[in-house]
Amino acid sequence: MVFRLLVGEIPKGFQVRHADPWGRHFTLCCNQDHLGAVPKKEALRRRDWESARARRTHCPHGHAYTPENSYLDSRGFRQCRTCRAERVKSRRVPRAL
Repeated sequence: MVFRLLVGEIPKGFQVRHADPWGRHFTLCCNQDHLGAVPKKEALRRRDWESARARRTHCPHGHAYTPENSYLDSRGFRQCRTCRAERVKSRRVPRAL
């Protein structure tokens, strides 16, 4: 609907996809510069990649994505709590005596 209002009709055989300049996917953004009509085959390829990312069961460091060990960050990406705790711990400066 937003695409039709801001850009124009969607060509036959195309679907509207969103990608901001950094390649992230946000469905709530309606910036017309981030919207584009792509062929259905391309839209399916992108969707397959996104669903594959969602099917990952472990973080890149091998920790399981369980409800207790994962959360969604402010951008909507799943994050590992164990990795976050390790990053925070490594940044702490030891106290001087």
